[in-house]
Amino acid sequence: MLASIRTSVLALVRDKSLLVWTLAFPLIMTSIFMAMFSGLNDAYSLVESRLGVVRNARYESVKGLDDMLASLAGAPKKSRICTLKYYASEKDARNAAADGAIDSYLTVGSDGTPALHVSQASIAAKGSRPATVLSSAINSYVRTSDAIASGSTKSPKLAARGAVQAAYLGNSVQIKHFSATKNAPDSNASFYFALLAMTAGMGAMSAALTTQKLLPTASAVGARQTLSSTPRWRMLVGALFGAWICQFACMLAALLFMAAVAHVDFGSGAAPLVLAVAVSSLASCAMGSLLGTIPHMQAGMVSGITCLLSLFTGLYGPSAQEIAYALETSAPVLAHANPLWQISHCFYSLLYYDTYGSFARCCLTLLLMTLVALALAGIRMRKVSHAHL
Repeated sequence: MLASIRTSVLALVRDKSLLVWTLAFPLIMTSIFMAMFSGLNDAYSLVESRLGVVRNARYESVKGLDDMLASLAGAPKKSRICTLKYYASEKDARNAAADGAIDSYLTVGSDGTPALHVSQASIAAKGSRPATVLSSAINSYVRTSDAIASGSTKSPKLAARGAVQAAYLGNSVQIKHFSATKNAPDSNASFYFALLAMTAGMGAMSAALTTQKLLPTASAVGARQTLSSTPRWRMLVGALFGAWICQFACMLAALLFMAAVAHVDFGSGAAPLVLAVAVSSLASCAMGSLLGTIPHMQAGMVSGITCLLSLFTGLYGPSAQEIAYALETSAPVLAHANPLWQISHCFYSLLYYDTYGSFARCCLTLLLMTLVALALAGIRMRKVSHAHL
């Protein structure tokens, strides 16, 4: 059996399809996902704006405006919406905006109302979102100031005690953050999990290739192996484990690339992840061994089956995810019979579930699929005899 494993590993390492589909393919797709999702994350993140402030007598007369702007500029970097730069006159601020030193500048009118002036170059470079966020903050300040002034006029006694300001500036609603899952939901993680499942499915081609070489109809070497004294199941298990070693190494490299380069959060520690990779690659190789016993089965057919099953893991975008969710809701047995769904859900369970119950069920299901596929492959191998030449 060791000789079969060694022969299988050497044959697969020399095969370019293994390097392309089980190693290069997930790395390339991960890089593409990184480029796609980074653009989406930037679209929903704040963009810091460089704000110029015309500090004159009008500006100093507006109570609380400078404190409000200073609080916006002093916020943590992730939530900071502007940086401040002061100018003595509006002309200096306008020239700075024209030179690109600032994105916008703030002036105070004769009636004490702040006005935000945004340069067209800033809108062309960063879009209107930074100016919109900054304008909303200033408008909120103006509305609150007007409400406090109106309330102070109506209730001078309350204003003298500071009750009016406390009513408008105090936090009347307490916000508490909670998460229903072990880790914060990440809409991008499911695509990486589905990609790992597809990588495992592509590894089935390697197992199918090594199994086909054992058939008497494949070559003269296969015919001689059929007539040898080595039991068929030993040759099958040796070929399976040889393919599993190669597939396990490729999947582990893809997972490490996702974690280290794409910064994908897989949740739990290293041991469950390695176990998930081992079980997933073993199940896919067993499926590939079964497909390899089917006459005239080609690598393109195996990859086609993998691509079809990947549709129900949500790999191909939001529409595919909706199809996967609909199938899981209406026909859960059919959805769970998909080995690629079990593989992706295996990683999903490690990220979001508090216990290992769901993860253990996925692993046991994959092991059961492995045993069934290996048994069927062994039966088919025994039926294929020298008489089929």
